[in-house]
Amino acid sequence: MMKMKQIYLFFSLVLLCACSSDEELSTVAQQPCPALELTVSAGGFVTDGSASGTRATDNGAATTFENGDRVGVIVLENGTLKGNNLPYKYNGSSWSFDAATAGSESSGKSVYYYDNKATKVTYIVYFPYSTNADGVTSLDGGGGLKSKFTPKEDQQSEADYRASDLMIWQSIAGIAPQKTLAATLTHAYNSVSLLPEVHYTLEDGQDFVHPSPAISDVNFIMDDKIVYPYKAADGSYRYILPSGLMNNSVRCFYTCDNKTYRKDLTVSSAGANTRYSSTQTVNAGSYSLANAQVGDFYCKNSSNEGYLIPGGIASLTENQQKDCLGIVYWLGDIKSDNYGLLDTRFPNGTHGLVVSLWEMPDPDNAGGEPKMTWTYGGYEYVDNWLGSATWSGTVSKPSGFTSIQVEDKMQGYANTVALEEYNKYVENPSYSKNQNLRVKPVKGLSAFQTAHPAPVSSSGWYWPSVCELKQVCWGQGVTSKSTSGKSMLNPQIGKVGGTTFDNDYYWSSTESSDYSDYAWYVRFFNGGVYSNGFKGNYPYRVRPLLAF
Repeated sequence: MMKMKQIYLFFSLVLLCACSSDEELSTVAQQPCPALELTVSAGGFVTDGSASGTRATDNGAATTFENGDRVGVIVLENGTLKGNNLPYKYNGSSWSFDAATAGSESSGKSVYYYDNKATKVTYIVYFPYSTNADGVTSLDGGGGLKSKFTPKEDQQSEADYRASDLMIWQSIAGIAPQKTLAATLTHAYNSVSLLPEVHYTLEDGQDFVHPSPAISDVNFIMDDKIVYPYKAADGSYRYILPSGLMNNSVRCFYTCDNKTYRKDLTVSSAGANTRYSSTQTVNAGSYSLANAQVGDFYCKNSSNEGYLIPGGIASLTENQQKDCLGIVYWLGDIKSDNYGLLDTRFPNGTHGLVVSLWEMPDPDNAGGEPKMTWTYGGYEYVDNWLGSATWSGTVSKPSGFTSIQVEDKMQGYANTVALEEYNKYVENPSYSKNQNLRVKPVKGLSAFQTAHPAPVSSSGWYWPSVCELKQVCWGQGVTSKSTSGKSMLNPQIGKVGGTTFDNDYYWSSTESSDYSDYAWYVRFFNGGVYSNGFKGNYPYRVRPLLAF
């Protein structure tokens, strides 16, 4: 009887631990089989016969995946599907079965466990994961993996480009079961890449390759069909090619400075994992004011003319730094917002706006204190004066200009001219005005212009309206509270030794309509815009602008 009990116990242990008979049995408790483990790397396209390191997002960085990426795993045993398109998710350091995704599909997918009794096992790993691969058992053929991932015609978005770039790996067919797969994915399709390299000549004659040139209207023609590529981080335009091209060529078109360029690439209609790339040099001539981009350095030459240095330049020479006055922060024409006051200087409109490298110091503080009140302590509605005022200067007041309380116009130049005239009115003894009504930042502009002379071709320095000031902090095109503009400007200002924007309050030249002692300001630590700054009590910073 004892012998029969021993035999029974022996067979019980064998049954409980059948999945791991090659391991030493240390307990009679049932041990789970190990789940299939996975390591994945992304191989690069082969370009011109040499390996070109790319990552899964194809942006030219290292061959690593991003946190949250998913691959699909297919397992066949003796040709029978045992692991049906299992999602594995990357957490930034390792891969694991994505139970949440599997559960959301309600498909019954579960972890695949190692079983040393399995025979003739084949593993397939692919990226990006998709339920389109459910039930797939091969790479090629009518129902194969490639048939489920036909490259999209429009690959402009990163999502569509990545969805088109199927990457695959397959083990040797019919191998022994594996506890861990080390899969190096390769691209299932070929690719084309066009890099327009735009060369400009700068003011000092040096050649400059713009890192983010104004390229537009990029499209490829393939088998007489227009398709749209993805713009990668390095400025190249890339497209995943479908199999079976008829004419074995791709015609690439793009526009730079209103001129259209074409490049024909000869490609293979078959094969995979090859990138056909070409760098096209465009000699764009001088980098003029019309080429301006946000972030450019605005400088003044010895002839008192403004010129630009592209913002993407690695470093500026000592002389270039001395010439620099500010940073381009906004592109467009502000002429129509300033009631004709800029029409003579800019008959064809302005190119954009430049923010000064420096704060305006308090005009009455010899130590250069960067904060000042809006007035000298008094207050009244400047608008009440402006409506019926007769200006004493050489420029007559435009008939349509009746308010400096406008919140949605780039009219800082007009506001500044009006406030200069208002100060003259207050200072005129004929009117017996309280001198504390004078507007302090306007007084400071004259000294600022002397310290930092603006080019004759510019508007000269002026005090920004609230609409202009918030775009300095927010960034052009941003429509809600932000500090993106400040975050772009500060590194550029730092490159040329200017004064970066502080996390402080900045006055605008826009008067509030709420109360006569209020004016608009912007909080540069969070982008908040407010109309309740006390004119004569609150010392805020002032940062001049100019139009070019």
